[in-house]
Amino acid sequence: MKVYPWLDSIAAPVVGTKYALGEGCELLNKLDDTGWVIDGTESSYMLEEAYVYEHIAEGMLLPEPENPVDSKAVAVYLRFVATKKSMRPHKMAVRIGYLPEESRYKKRIKKATMVKIHCRDMIFGTDPARYFDAEVVDVPLKLTSKEYEGMAMDLDLE
Repeated sequence: MKVYPWLDSIAAPVVGTKYALGEGCELLNKLDDTGWVIDGTESSYMLEEAYVYEHIAEGMLLPEPENPVDSKAVAVYLRFVATKKSMRPHKMAVRIGYLPEESRYKKRIKKATMVKIHCRDMIFGTDPARYFDAEVVDVPLKLTSKEYEGMAMDLDLE
């Protein structure tokens, strides 16, 4: 009997968040102050001296062939939603970083691709210091039928 492997997605870290958002997450602070929140499912808990907010959120991978540093760069965008109905636009995408140079996904992303992003937003102490990290958790592998056929195995059930 011919069987095929189940294709679980593998997480890919997002790099360059400090550059994109600021050393102390200044961009996230400005978004918060002006009524924008991460568009996704949020959970929170205390961890020693920090409040930790975790999100499973909508995101997008976008190739940047004109990037002067890396023509194979793939930017990672996170979707934000307005907290007031009167705000326009009501949803927007903000670049939070890039897929790492060694990511196996980079060669497969040729156009804008919707993904899920797992984010951790941590706020420390009474003098708020903020730390943010993210990883892409659901990337469509976009295998061709021939590539998937090549992964087939024969299984003897007798």
